[in-house]
Amino acid sequence: MPKLELRRMTTRLCSDKEKRTVTGIAVPYNEASRPIPGAGRSFREVMAPGALRYDESTVMLVQHDQNGVPLARVGSGTLRFLESPEGLKFEADLPESREDIHEALQRGDLDGSVSVGMYVDDDEWTHGNEVSMRKVTEGRLIEVSLVTAGAYAGARGEYGGSNG
Repeated sequence: MPKLELRRMTTRLCSDKEKRTVTGIAVPYNEASRPIPGAGRSFREVMAPGALRYDESTVMLVQHDQNGVPLARVGSGTLRFLESPEGLKFEADLPESREDIHEALQRGDLDGSVSVGMYVDDDEWTHGNEVSMRKVTEGRLIEVSLVTAGAYAGARGEYGGSNG
């Protein structure tokens, strides 16, 4: 069984304050990540356009907490994805019961950084003297999380009413 891989990114967050909707780019395409620790040495990673599939069970979490209640889910219609030239965009309707998340986004305690949890099914590697590059060409998106730090500068969301 493949290992669930987590990637933290920083994306632009925007939202509709009335609907409590968070939108942004979950996975930027053709953008190198920050160095990711590896078995022998760290590497950088790039996502190919359309590389990640999602299904009705794909969820939005906070800090990859699999034990908590999801903030949104594709199957319920509260989490939506859209392919774009920039990357895989997301839109999530936050539950009214999660005032803590709403307040943290408004205050900037959560700055819009998102991270994904994925299984990589196919990839391409290029090894250099100092850096290895991995291009993910096929994978399964399990979850997108609001996090405090990200691996990709282009993976950010926006939330209306935030200080940013």
